[in-house]
Amino acid sequence: MAQVNPTPSPGADLQRAARQIGAFNSLIGMGLAVATAKAVADITSHRIDAGISALIAVLISRCLLVLLIEEWNNHAGRLIRAYWRANLLGHLVRPRREGERSRGDLAAAIDRASEGPALISLQTSALVGVLGIAVIFWAAGWLSCVITVALLLLSVPLYIRAGKRSEALSTEYHQRRALLESRQLELLHHGPELRALGAVAYGANEIAAISDSEHHVALRAIRVALESSLVTEFLSGVSIGLVAMVVGFGLLGGRISLFHALVAVLMTSEIFLNVRRYGAEFHRREEASNSLSLLGTLEKPVSHSSTALLIATDLISQANERPVSLTVSEGSRILVTGPSGSGKTTLLHTLLGWRDARGGDVQRSSGAIGLVSVESQLLSGSLWGNLTLGAALEPSSVFEHLRAVGLEGERFSDLDTLLLADGRGLSDGERVRLVLARCLLAEPEMLIIDDIAGVLDERSRQLVHQVLSQHPEMAIIEATVDQPLLQHPTQSIEILS
Repeated sequence: MAQVNPTPSPGADLQRAARQIGAFNSLIGMGLAVATAKAVADITSHRIDAGISALIAVLISRCLLVLLIEEWNNHAGRLIRAYWRANLLGHLVRPRREGERSRGDLAAAIDRASEGPALISLQTSALVGVLGIAVIFWAAGWLSCVITVALLLLSVPLYIRAGKRSEALSTEYHQRRALLESRQLELLHHGPELRALGAVAYGANEIAAISDSEHHVALRAIRVALESSLVTEFLSGVSIGLVAMVVGFGLLGGRISLFHALVAVLMTSEIFLNVRRYGAEFHRREEASNSLSLLGTLEKPVSHSSTALLIATDLISQANERPVSLTVSEGSRILVTGPSGSGKTTLLHTLLGWRDARGGDVQRSSGAIGLVSVESQLLSGSLWGNLTLGAALEPSSVFEHLRAVGLEGERFSDLDTLLLADGRGLSDGERVRLVLARCLLAEPEMLIIDDIAGVLDERSRQLVHQVLSQHPEMAIIEATVDQPLLQHPTQSIEILS
């Protein structure tokens, strides 16, 4: 089976380009600062035309530089968002595992990660801007240079402290948010029972308490960000003011020219401009870095050079210590047997990625996977909607699949028949066969059957066996205690309790 070759990550190339652009931005900025000083000095020396022309050229150059860098940042962000969104599709269609970060967080992580190149560019600009200290030394001497270096060094521990606090608050915020989401879903699921007991206020109060704690953490994070921004503004203002005072005394004493004085002040301003920008985005840089780390943990699909749909290597599930290795290809028939409680269902869920493994590795293709189990659910709605799930299918094909699994008669003759939530009113055997028909209509590459033979009578088991034999290209994994529907498996795995 042909697999889609995952798009190569643009991360490394964009990071390299971001550093080059950051260095270019800083060097051009310092050059424009010197040009501004020269233009102002020309104006004070009565070379007004030349000075004004130079100032206009500097202004236009700065505007063009800002526009070009902004356009590149937008382009880099689009590339990263397109790459991760394409690679996230397979992850989004899987049911969320218990304790797993919410899919909304993953989508937000993509947006934060897309800001990475712009923030790397700011970081490089701040680092390269330090070279301006040599220009300050040339223009105004050692004292101005010492003032600038001292205040830059003073800002470093403050940034580190603010970064650690921000990271801790971000972790706490995500934990509170995950707790809020899971608790809301749990309380909604048990809503009828709570209403019957007159305990609706209990659930509402608990959700309100968790929500308030989440808002409190968010406000603390905002306060930390504001404190960091105030630090950069304060240090920048103090540095520029002290350097201006030093060169002012130099001008009064005739020890320094106006051009050199302006170069020192404007270069100090340029250095701290880049530092302020980087400091203001410090928390976004941490979030972008953490987001890239988070996205990097997403499972990768099976390589396109492989014909396998699923590869498990020494996989150890949460319910059984025995390592399992298997390769599922087109047409595979794999039978998993073992007594009740031995961990068959947990193994299947681990293969699907719904539960974390204790050890080993599993890779899956991005193709469709069908699951049929006694726990499989139906939706409240029409029989047609449950079977087609919005796909454009012919009614004749739907009826054909229903007849194939033995679902005939008045209840299944009208596709507009409404079903109750979870298939209430249907027997377990009927519900399981409806789910099977739904899977087969979706034409999955792989079908997983979790111990359904026990809810089927002999005739239904024979019909299901015949239906499965009509799909030789489809890979099937079946877990059962003692009544397999697969009669000629290509691989058998026995799990002992």
